[in-house]
Amino acid sequence: MYSDHDLKNLNRSLRAYERLFFQTRLLTTLIETNLRFTSLKTTEKLLSFFSKIVPPPDYNTTVVILDKYATIFNQMNQLTFLKGRCLSQSLVMRFLLSRKGISSELKIGVSQSKGRFDAHAWLEKEGVLLNDHPSVIANYFVLPEGKLNSVLKFK
Repeated sequence: MYSDHDLKNLNRSLRAYERLFFQTRLLTTLIETNLRFTSLKTTEKLLSFFSKIVPPPDYNTTVVILDKYATIFNQMNQLTFLKGRCLSQSLVMRFLLSRKGISSELKIGVSQSKGRFDAHAWLEKEGVLLNDHPSVIANYFVLPEGKLNSVLKFK
């Protein structure tokens, strides 16, 4: 049987996770709204006001943090009414990871199928996909970062 101490710790952990889920969803909604009325450059500038410089965590902590955020965004994607667009989710996840000292790269890809143009955004860390499945991004041509910045005027 579990002790009272164990149950209290479990309850505390679950509440912390629920708060993080709520905060992540709220931030995704705010970023999505901001993207609707402004540009990507303006949204990134807004997020930079809230960033902080943190030393990178050790490898094991990094894995735990990445898993935690991947789980949260996967859960949000399971519920259609909570789901944000790929760009807003990627921006939020990159922002949250950077506040933990973990760097990641925003990738934007484009594809054309049956005369229909489509774009998609995702995150990578050192070439490893963080918030999507390889089969989803396989059909997208990744826009080169230097070209992307000059076309969209990120910098």
